[in-house]
Formats: sequence, C-alpha cells, structure tokens
Amino acid sequence: MHRGDRALRRTAYGIAVLGTAGCVAAVPVHDWLAERIAVTPLYWSDLVLGTVWPLVGAVIARGRPRNPVCWLMLLPAMIGPYHLLAYYAGYSRLVAADPLPGWEVGAWVGCWGFVGYWFATPLVPLLFPHGRLETAPRRACARAVITVAAVGTLAAMLRPGGTDPVRGVPNPLGIAGWEWLHTVMFVCAATAMLGGSCAAAVFLVVRTRAATGVERARLQWLMLGGLLMAFSFLSLPLDDAEQPALVGDLVMLSGLLGPPASVAVAMLRHRLFDVEFVLGRAIVFTVLSAVVLGVYAAVVAGAGLIAPGSLAGTCLIAFTALLAASGRGAVQAAVDRTLFGHRHDPYAVVAHVGRRVAPAGEPAEALQHLVDALRHALRLPYAAFESPAVAAASGRPAAGAGWRVFPCRALGRELGVLRVGRRSVNDPWTTKEQAAVEEVADRAGTLAYAAALVEDIARSRARILSVREEERRRLRADLHDGIGPSLAGTAHQLDTLARRIDDPDLAGCVRTLRDRLRTTVADLRTVVQGLRPAILDQLGLPGALRELLAGYDTPACRSSIDSACHRLPAAVEVAAYAIAGEAVANAIRHSAASRLELTARMEDTVLILSIRDNGRGIPPRHRAGVGLRSMRERAAEVGGRLEVTSAPGSGTLVRAGLPVGDQR
Repeated sequence: MHRGDRALRRTAYGIAVLGTAGCVAAVPVHDWLAERIAVTPLYWSDLVLGTVWPLVGAVIARGRPRNPVCWLMLLPAMIGPYHLLAYYAGYSRLVAADPLPGWEVGAWVGCWGFVGYWFATPLVPLLFPHGRLETAPRRACARAVITVAAVGTLAAMLRPGGTDPVRGVPNPLGIAGWEWLHTVMFVCAATAMLGGSCAAAVFLVVRTRAATGVERARLQWLMLGGLLMAFSFLSLPLDDAEQPALVGDLVMLSGLLGPPASVAVAMLRHRLFDVEFVLGRAIVFTVLSAVVLGVYAAVVAGAGLIAPGSLAGTCLIAFTALLAASGRGAVQAAVDRTLFGHRHDPYAVVAHVGRRVAPAGEPAEALQHLVDALRHALRLPYAAFESPAVAAASGRPAAGAGWRVFPCRALGRELGVLRVGRRSVNDPWTTKEQAAVEEVADRAGTLAYAAALVEDIARSRARILSVREEERRRLRADLHDGIGPSLAGTAHQLDTLARRIDDPDLAGCVRTLRDRLRTTVADLRTVVQGLRPAILDQLGLPGALRELLAGYDTPACRSSIDSACHRLPAAVEVAAYAIAGEAVANAIRHSAASRLELTARMEDTVLILSIRDNGRGIPPRHRAGVGLRSMRERAAEVGGRLEVTSAPGSGTLVRAGLPVGDQR
C-alpha cells in the first residue's frame, strides 16, 4: 500500500460528500429562490449525476484510490456546488440590497461548473476497469477527448452571457463580443460527448470480444450500462407542448444511472476493486437512513396534525432513532448474508454445508454437494476436493488470485486436500473463515474415507463377480465337453447292452438305468445352460450381439461392433449380452420403431454398449419396470453405469459403460 493512499481516499470521500450535500441542498435553495427571481428548472437527472456517480467513485477509492476511473467518476460531484454558487450569485445580484462577498466567483463557476461529465462519460469506458490505456489507438482517443473537452471548458469559462442556473447573472470573466464562444462550447461538448462516447463504445466492444472469463463479464456489464444510457438519450421526447418536461428528465435520469449501476454490479458480482466490505456498510447506511428519514417525515406530519406544538413529535423521533440503532445489527447481518454469505459465522457455514450434503446418495455425490455448498456459503469463486480415490470441483479460480489449501484428515490419516479459491489477489481472510473451512475440510476427509471404502467394496464385488463368471465358464466347458458327453456315451452303451441281453428281467433293469442316465444328462444340460448363455461360447460376444438382431424385418436392425470386443472377461460378456438382450426386446415390443441400431466399441478399458431406436420414446411419468432395474443392476455388478435417454417422439438411447481393465 502506498503511503499517500489514505490521503487520496479521504480526498475522494470528501469530494463525494461535498457533491452529494450540494445536490441535496440545491433543491430547497432553488425552490426558495424561484419564488423571488427567474431561475432555470432544476433537473433530477443533474442531481443523480452529481450524487450517484461520485458515490460510486468514492467506493472505488476504498479499494483502488490510484485508479483514474475513481477520479473520473468523482468529476460530476461539481454539479451540486455549481448550482449553489450560481444561486448565491443570483441572490447577491438580483435579490440582496448589497452585493455579497465573492459573488463573482459563484457567477463564474455557474457558467462552466457542469463540464465534468464531458470528461467522465467518454473516458470511463476507455479506462475501465484497471485505469490503463494498453493500446496506442485508445491513448490517442483519450488525448483527443481531453483536448476537445478542455477547449470546450475554456470556452464556457470565457463566453459572455448569464450563468446557466440564473440567466440574469452575467459572467464576470466573459469577453464582450465573443459570442462565438457559445458555438465553440456546444461543438466541443457534442464532439467530446457523442464522438468520444461512440469511439469509446467501439473500443469497449473490441476489448470485450478479446477478453475472457471474469474480465469479459465485467466489460459486458459496462456495455449494458452504456447501452441503457444510449437508448435513454435516443428516446428523449421532443420539445413540444404535448410532452411534459418531467418525462424527458426521467428518461435522462435512467440513462445516467446505467454506467454507475453497471460498475457497481461489476464490483459486487465479480469482486472488482475489492470493495465488497465497504459496499455492504454503505447499503446498510442507506437502508437505515431511508427508514429513519421516512419515519421522521411521517412522525413530523402526524404530530403536527394531532398535537401541534407538543413534545409528542420529539419523543416519537427519538424513539424512531433508538429503534433504528437497535435494529442496525439485524439489517447489517441481512446485508452481509446477501453479499458475503455466511463468511462471519462458521457455525452457519457448517450447518449450510451439512444440509446440502445430507440428501446425497453416495460419498462421491456428497463431496460434490460439499464443495458446491462451501463455495455458495462463503461466496467463493472456486472450491475443490482432490484425493487419489475421488475428486470434486465447483466454479473456476479467479484469474491470478490462486487458492488456499486445507488438508482433509480422517482417522489420523490425510486423505486429500480442499482447495479454496481466493476472491482476489488481496483477498482478506478472517479467523472465522479459517475455522469454518477447516471444519468443512474434516467433513470432506470423512466423506473421502467413506468414498474409498465404497470404491474398495465395488472393486471387491466386481472382482468376485469376475471370478464367479470365469469359474462358471470353466465349469460349463468341463460339464459340456467332459462329463456331459461321457454320461451320454454311457447311456448309449447301456442301450446297446440291453439289446444283447436275452434275459428280459435283466434287460429291463439295464433299460431303467439307461433312462435314468439320460434324465441325468438332460438335467446336466439344463444346469450347463443356466451357468452361462451358450451362444457366448459358440459365437463370442460380437456374434451373440448380432444374433439378437437377426430375423427382424421391422424394425430395420443394424449393428456396429468393434473387433476388440471379441475376447472380454466373462462377467462383462454376460452383463453386456443381458443388457443388450433386454434393451432390444423392449425396443421391439414397446417402441414402434422403424430403425434400431446396436453399437459396441472399446474406449480405453471400458466397453461402450449403445442401443438406439427412433420409436415413440419413454413416457414422462413412466415407472421403471423390472427390465430397466435389471439392466442397471447388471451394469453396477461389474462397476459400470447405465444411462437411458429418451424424449416422447424422439426415440430411446440405452448406453452402458462397462469397465474391463481390472478384470482381464
């Protein structure tokens, strides 16, 4: 921090307060003086220009007192003092019996004190947000605007004629016979305001298209404010008797609010100039002031009607002030919660995170909810959890701001880290925020431990299933190729033996043994068929999948199967065949599709199986039946995932991802 920053801030605050106070005081002074002499109307748009712009400039000075945007926003603060000085000169010249001291200064300022917005309006978009002119064209444009506006200001200072607020007061420094200075002033004003603003708008559009991330969003907000001002100026009503002057004044007012409002949104929403804290306090002050002033006006009016001249009004006003003071904490807490989340309440952060995590169905999902809730509760740009077993992220880090890292522990072990993105480079970090994030990090560690356990269980289940299916494949081969043929051969031999035996009783016994053995062979074949679909061993998975589509004229079936799918773990083959069979059967029975496409391919170590039809789709309120649940269970058994995408009239896509890497 520079040593002179404090003086710059105080100066900016003083200018904003002086400008605001001048605009507020100008209203009653104008009304009082208008009863005595001829004065020009006092426009609300001028008062907004002289208050809102300087107040936003003062807020910028809180975080970046050396940014030129701050001082450009403060230039219109001259509007209020300019009116007051002109009224002072008018009273001295046209009302008072004797001239008041210094009225000439007031008259002179009353001829040019409005020129601040000639500089501010075109230069703010050129310099926003960082106050730098990075390119030569922008620097040339800024120099041209400053030169033209300065020439116009000099012409306004020396032009003959009266002041703008009070026409009857002459310019003490006006040069007689130089009326052409009026033309110079108007031409320079139009050139600086219209030409300079249009050029600045072009540069702003170019910069916005080239910017990315938060910088682009900030420039877009300023573009929106500039468009509002331009639209308001273009829609000003024409000067005729049918259009009230108030309409044009209100249109101008709304336009002049555009740029400061957009800068304020950029400061709040995108953490520009690091002014969130002072904006929160300013909002509280404004809300309380409005409440107190409103109640004050109501009380004064009511007391004057009910009990004029009594102490009731004073007592009610005092009571209102005490009530506002006692309610300040509640208002401040509400504003802080709106702007900054639960940054100052660690227990509220933990409670908020807990409520968001509770509905999660599995640890990985709970971790995603946790980082989302933490980012929302503390109004952070980025939060992420990283560990070997699971990862979750929310938002994006602010450009150049970096992050803070918190270890996540459970049962005495460090299971990952929680990364919390900084809001800005100079982001303040309180002990309460530290405590809140540390508590959330511990919860993240517990969830990571649970996620690791779930992952271990899933891997163990997949491994057990793989071993089971491989054993079934081996057992089926042994029974089908070994024991089955042997028993069938023995039954055939018994049949031959029975025909050669002459003794009828003995031959009958042999035939009985033969029949029992044939029954055993049939039962054995049934057992073999139940162990594993025979078609997988006969044709392999690609052939079995193609066989599912064989023999159908409607729908027209087409398949695309990768050659890498030929030899896969037994568990994956069974799961893929069962899922494909159920999906094809559902499409043929229920979809009324004219086309059906089955694809199977390998992506790294994952088998991607897709069955797509162009049928009627699944109804919106359809309840999942046994088939859908069975497919999901088949995929989950091997550690995979099944997705069913459908829309009425757009067909259905069944997509399964089945990992094979750990089961080969």
